[in-house]
Amino acid sequence: MTSVVTFHPQAKADPGPVLPEAFADLAPWVAHWSIRTEKGRAEKRVSTPIELLREFHAAVSPRLEAMFQYFNTLPNDPDALAPPDARLYGLAQMVLEASAPIDLQWDTPDIEDVFPLQRMKFHPPSI
Repeated sequence: MTSVVTFHPQAKADPGPVLPEAFADLAPWVAHWSIRTEKGRAEKRVSTPIELLREFHAAVSPRLEAMFQYFNTLPNDPDALAPPDARLYGLAQMVLEASAPIDLQWDTPDIEDVFPLQRMKFHPPSI
């Protein structure tokens, strides 16, 4: 990854680790990719060059199975997660969002003739 790492705003308020210890190697991705809202993830996907989506996906998607196993040990309520777990959850959600254009081998992060993202309404709890 070539960008400068800045920590997610939540990380500054939490003196603990950015991510759970088993996933500490993914910490450089948190600042720009751990997005907790559906709208935020959709906006990130369509506004990010496909090359960067591919880089992120290649780095994080191999860890999804381990993430799912870890999440199965936690309460089934994303709002109740400790900050490091919440950041990991946001990272997992974002890699799943990024998977569509990668898995479908698109040349861009979005398709030109789809319903515009700006006209979509996101409703709770996914806002």
